[in-house]
Amino acid sequence: MKLDVIILAGAPNDGPLKEMSDTEHEALIKIAHLPMVEYVLKAVNQAQYTGRVVVVGPQKELEESIQEKADFFVEGSYSIKDNILRGLAALEDGSDYILLMSSDIPLITAEVIDKYIQACLQDGKADLYYPIIPKESNLEKFPEAKRTYFQLAEGVFTGGNMVIVKPEIFTGTEALLEKVFAWRKKPWKLSRLLGVKFIMRFVAGNLSIVEIEEKVAKITGYRGHFMVTEDAEIGFDVDKPSDLEIIQNTLIS
Repeated sequence: MKLDVIILAGAPNDGPLKEMSDTEHEALIKIAHLPMVEYVLKAVNQAQYTGRVVVVGPQKELEESIQEKADFFVEGSYSIKDNILRGLAALEDGSDYILLMSSDIPLITAEVIDKYIQACLQDGKADLYYPIIPKESNLEKFPEAKRTYFQLAEGVFTGGNMVIVKPEIFTGTEALLEKVFAWRKKPWKLSRLLGVKFIMRFVAGNLSIVEIEEKVAKITGYRGHFMVTEDAEIGFDVDKPSDLEIIQNTLIS
C-alpha cells in the first residue's frame, strides 16, 4: 500500500528563526541554497511507500521556489487544522491512511519514511500512529540538540513529526480537534478533556503508553498508538537558531 502525503508548510516565520532569515514562511528558509521544505519533499518522492503528495502553504512562493515535484500545491492558512483539511480536500478519495508531515524536518530520508510506514501498516490496528523517540536514541544521533522530553512508565521520549492517520478522524471529530489544536500548548486546558488526575499522573511520569492510548480511545472513539522508533530524524524539527546551525553543519558536511 502507498500512502498519500500531506506536507504542512504554512507556518509563518515570526519566531526565533526570524533572526536567521527574513523569509515570510519557515518552510522557505534556505539551507545550503535550498528551501527547507525541499529536503522533506525530496525524501518523500524517493520513498517507495508514498503516493500522491500535497504541500500546503504559500502556494505561489512554493511553486516558484521548489524544484522537487508535488501533485498539488495548496494555499494554506495559519491554522494547522485548516491546512490539514485543505490538504485532504485536494486529495479527495485517497488512501486508507495518510502520512501527515511537517516541513521542518530536513534530515528526514526516504529510508526512514519507508521504515516508519511499514512498521505502522504491519500493526494495522490503530486509526492514528504517532512516533515517539527514546531520549537515548535522540542524544546518540544529535547530542547537541535541545529537545522537549516527557517521562512515561516505559522511559523518556520526545515526539516526532510524521503522523500516519485515517482521514476520517479529521472530519469525524472536528469539534474535539478544534479544542486539541487550540490547547495543544496549554496542558491545564487539556486537563478539561483528559481529567485533572490523568494530567497529574502524566506530569509525574508514571502513565504508561497503553493507559494513554485507552484514554484517547475512550474520549474520541478512535484508537491511537504511540509508535516507538529509533530514527531520531523524525523528531528533529527546526524551530530555533541552534537547530538550524546543526542542520546546516550536517547537510553541508
